[in-house]
Amino acid sequence: MEKLLTYAGGVLAGYTLAAMPVQDTFISSVEPVLDGIGILSMILFSGMLIYKGIKSLAGK
Repeated sequence: MEKLLTYAGGVLAGYTLAAMPVQDTFISSVEPVLDGIGILSMILFSGMLIYKGIKSLAGK
């Protein structure tokens, strides 16, 4: 159960990174990098949640 909460937290953190407004701040130059990391983490952790769900439904 803890791992599922960790994966859900990873999805939420990825969304936060992708949606975080950084214009007019000192990190505005790395906004594309933050968006890429956020999108990648959302895809990775969502995929793990789907994998764990299918594995649980299959009974393994």
